[in-house]
Amino acid sequence: MASPFGRHLSTNYCPTDAEVLQIKNLLAEPRRQLLSLEGEIAQLQQAIQNLEQKRRDLSKYVDEHSALISPMRRLPQDILGEIFLACLPTHRNCAMSASEAPVLLGRICSAWRAISLATPRLWARLHIVEPGEYDKNIVPQRLEIVKMWLRRSRSCPLSVSLYCKHPYVPPPPQPYNVFLKELVLHAKRWEFVSVTTSRGAFQAMEHLKATDVPMLKGVAASLHGEQRPDVPRWTQFGILRAPFISSFSTSARDFNLLLPPPLHWHLLTELTVSGPGLETPLDSASALETLSRCPRLQTCCLTIRPSSSLLPLPVTLPSLHSLELHLNDMPSPFLDRLQAPELRKFVLRGRDEALPVFLRSCSILETFELDHSDFQKSSLSDAFRALPPTLRHLTLWECKSSEMSLSSRARPIPLDDYAFAALVPILESSTEYSCPALESLTITSPHDVSDWALREFIVRRCSTAAAPSLKRVWVVSQRPMEVDLKTECKLFMDAGLEMDLVYPPPR
Repeated sequence: MASPFGRHLSTNYCPTDAEVLQIKNLLAEPRRQLLSLEGEIAQLQQAIQNLEQKRRDLSKYVDEHSALISPMRRLPQDILGEIFLACLPTHRNCAMSASEAPVLLGRICSAWRAISLATPRLWARLHIVEPGEYDKNIVPQRLEIVKMWLRRSRSCPLSVSLYCKHPYVPPPPQPYNVFLKELVLHAKRWEFVSVTTSRGAFQAMEHLKATDVPMLKGVAASLHGEQRPDVPRWTQFGILRAPFISSFSTSARDFNLLLPPPLHWHLLTELTVSGPGLETPLDSASALETLSRCPRLQTCCLTIRPSSSLLPLPVTLPSLHSLELHLNDMPSPFLDRLQAPELRKFVLRGRDEALPVFLRSCSILETFELDHSDFQKSSLSDAFRALPPTLRHLTLWECKSSEMSLSSRARPIPLDDYAFAALVPILESSTEYSCPALESLTITSPHDVSDWALREFIVRRCSTAAAPSLKRVWVVSQRPMEVDLKTECKLFMDAGLEMDLVYPPPR
């Protein structure tokens, strides 16, 4: 709006008395118009509020009626039950937690709760954590939840696991282990059972016989406390003679060769004897003898110490597809006595001089994980060159790097640019290198592998027509960055290569 005082606006000009009167007369009409506009705005705002309320009412009406025709309501209860089953954890038993299935499913609505309670298989897998010494007061409550859970499973085969880090010992005359006592009452339905607790708690299972566990397929047992010659007393574990046990797991120190588990070894498809192995009684010769009893073995994890006796004849495991070995203390002549033509995944901790020969015999190996701490540079290079062309995933780490003393840190690190070069094509058109089908490389603690060597590896792998398969590189380093690999390899990252690089923060 034009104003006769336009040149004085936004200044420090002080109008005269006559000009003040003129200004007041000038503002009379604009002020009237302003009040009119404010009234119109208030009316429009009220109209908007009325429309918004009407929209909320209509939305609620539509949503409530749309819910009636939701496809989820039309699903039969048995189909919805199968969907509920797919919500359960796949790698462990169900925890007694309201934040995950199956308990969470029953908190959505009354209909879902009714369906979850009417689906016994939802409650057939249970993980129990015994309260610690300072939580004794919650034992009765948790025991009631366990009983309720088992009742809901009805007659379904059970997969149960019991863990107690600090065993709770109730005062007499209560039983030593109330949770294990309750589980034993349902032994006829055991399909898989895992118990990690004290030696005394195992007494609740010693009276069970093979006929008491007719459905048992898998057993895992581990004890707390110091190792003793009679721990565990395998001869008193009659359940291990059950006719369908195909999976057995125990800790390395509990695998007593003087009293071996009375298993049907020829039926085993999974065997695990793992954990801290400084006191493991399983040496190379005993391990081979044990494996010779398991011709159907498919998955195996062993902690082994060197043998002082002569090794038996070579053992062939025609169905073994996953093998994890922890070789302790010193180089162990073990792999030269083992043949696994169907091996697809191999994890090795410790050094075995026969590793290159063994790798050449694994013609379809796809995944290899190696702790290179105890290797020499030359033997590590030989192992890399022996990797089969089918290998897709390679992981290299040094698990002792955080535990070595200052004196042991002075020893040469076997994984350096020289050893790493065995994985790098010599020329862009060359096919003379290891693992042409490699898709992912993971290296942790690469002290002596330079960023230049990693860059050369990535560039050669991604530029070589014979090996365009590299998809992911993950490096966790303990040294400062030397080269910005993401900048150097941006062209390959734009083409789909994933790179995760972790360096320590600058000092």
